[in-house]
Amino acid sequence: MRTIASFVCGLLAVLLASAAFCGAWLTTNVVSESGFAALGEPLAEDEAFQRELASALSAQVTDSVDVPAPLAGVVGPLITSAVEQVQSLPQYPQAWNDTLHRSYALTFSDTADSSGTPLTLDVGPLVDLVTGKVGGDLSVELPAAGQVPVEIGSAGHAELVRNAERAAEAWPMAAVAAAVAALLALLAARRRSTTFALLGLGTALAGGVLWLAAGMLPGQVSAQQLGSPVASAFAEAFAGQAAASLQTWTIGLMLGGAAACVAGLLARVLRGSRR
Repeated sequence: MRTIASFVCGLLAVLLASAAFCGAWLTTNVVSESGFAALGEPLAEDEAFQRELASALSAQVTDSVDVPAPLAGVVGPLITSAVEQVQSLPQYPQAWNDTLHRSYALTFSDTADSSGTPLTLDVGPLVDLVTGKVGGDLSVELPAAGQVPVEIGSAGHAELVRNAERAAEAWPMAAVAAAVAALLALLAARRRSTTFALLGLGTALAGGVLWLAAGMLPGQVSAQQLGSPVASAFAEAFAGQAAASLQTWTIGLMLGGAAACVAGLLARVLRGSRR
């Protein structure tokens, strides 16, 4: 009976620890503004995404900016030229950073609709950068675009965003519950050193499963039908960054679990040698 109770508590501890680990990663890298921006920052150098973004910006600039009627005939070619050069402008990295922070606010803001908002990319700063260049070429001041949202996904994906927020909020409780379950497993065990080693082994195996699952994330995202090429390109590139980040975290989890396993086995060997 004690062995069964110890096994059940140990299994529960590993599952809760895995959930807490995922929640902590989400808190640090997705749900927090700084983490979200850090994940998206490398996309400024992602050629596939930037190529799709450039092709979409022309339409966004044309649709979002109220061009004065006398300039309408000459602004089109200038917009195309400006979009092609915008990524080489020294202000582009800051404009992309502003885009990420404004996108985070649209997606995760406390003021968002309680029914949920899908991941939304606000390309307003990039549009303003393009219109600023066009205005400079024409020696006129074009009006600012303001907010230019591009939804990454549909309303059906909004629940995923809400679930990520819930998981991020719940991870401390899951971590405490995992610690309690692990303690109960050790107290119920006949051989605590063996149980400690098994807890470490289970944690390492859970880390391996999460590592594999993270590697599958970009493929799962690319299989989704999104609203536009720029939405698909952003989702795939962002998922790739998220997968790499999560896999880096899981290496630490696997090493920690392996260390606990070795420590438990050593304790068992040392205890046996004293008898």
